[in-house]
Amino acid sequence: MYKLENNEWLLGLFDERERWVPAFVKDIFWAGMSSTQRSEVLNSFFNDYINSKTTLKQSVEQYENTLAKRVEKENEVDSSSLNSYIPCFTQYELEEQFQRAYTLAKFKEVQNELVGMIYCNLNLSKAGDGFSEYEVREDVLCGKNKKRVIFKVCFKDNGFSREVNYNCRLFESRGILCKHCIMVFSGKRD
Repeated sequence: MYKLENNEWLLGLFDERERWVPAFVKDIFWAGMSSTQRSEVLNSFFNDYINSKTTLKQSVEQYENTLAKRVEKENEVDSSSLNSYIPCFTQYELEEQFQRAYTLAKFKEVQNELVGMIYCNLNLSKAGDGFSEYEVREDVLCGKNKKRVIFKVCFKDNGFSREVNYNCRLFESRGILCKHCIMVFSGKRD
């Protein structure tokens, strides 16, 4: 409509979308799937089970069958995880809790976060009654260059519970605790 197909700036934004789009969806849990994967899953479902001659009743039945198959696959993965073991990298009790709670694939993601902690530096920026704010400085690889990125982690301890609030939102989007929060929790072992 606006004849922007060849606009260099917009084409550049589109080519780099993997780098900026996640910032707008980081508060939404996607189980680690990208928007492309979500579209592919939906397209696969519709292409495999629904066509122009499929009735509404058949569509609902196919959807239920697909969900049942998906639950069965998840149960198989859970069973496989219960019968397999990946050793912990660290001596943190937190890692052992993740090892017991997550499937093998999710636990490997947690371990990647633990390994990523070596690129981070924890600094206390504010402290108050039951409240601490930290800056976690992380060296992030952008192409071939390293860039220092600062993440904020707020830690609250009211005596009954501990809570963190942070800006990378990895738990909300992928279901695992980020290296930034793990650093704060591991530093708060008292």
